[in-house]
Amino acid sequence: MDPVLIFIIIVVALGGAVWFFNNRGESSSVSAPAPKPAPAPAPVVEAEVKKVPTKTVLNKMSKKELDNFAKTEFDIKLDARLKKDDMIKAFQKEAKAQQK
Repeated sequence: MDPVLIFIIIVVALGGAVWFFNNRGESSSVSAPAPKPAPAPAPVVEAEVKKVPTKTVLNKMSKKELDNFAKTEFDIKLDARLKKDDMIKAFQKEAKAQQK
């Protein structure tokens, strides 16, 4: 026999023996990877509740300041044609309704 052919047979036999002894105790199916652990739940962040300013605080503002404050802080559109006292009442009513 040719020495190259003998070398190939020996390499194949050794490879088969190594494979056989390494896979002896395992099943023939491929094992699935371990499941990933569940991600930690996100911390619960409570919505910031804005307190409605008192009538005294609102009276210290001008009509323009009151209108801007209502628009920026509470997203409430006030009617600037109303008297200041009526604007304050409307603002407080809307702001309290938003908090519920």
